[in-house]
Amino acid sequence: MKAFEKTHGAKWPKAVKKITDEVDELPAFHDFPAEHWIHLRTTNPIESTSPR
Repeated sequence: MKAFEKTHGAKWPKAVKKITDEVDELPAFHDFPAEHWIHLRTTNPIESTSPR
């Protein structure tokens, strides 16, 4: 995570801050069994239009 922050922090500081502030929540997706991943939904309207 530190390497990501160092590499991208100057160009996209807000995005990097968002990711690094929520580093504990990022891998939560992988806590679910792989069979359930396709059923997980998003509240992001752009992502929700993408076919799965």
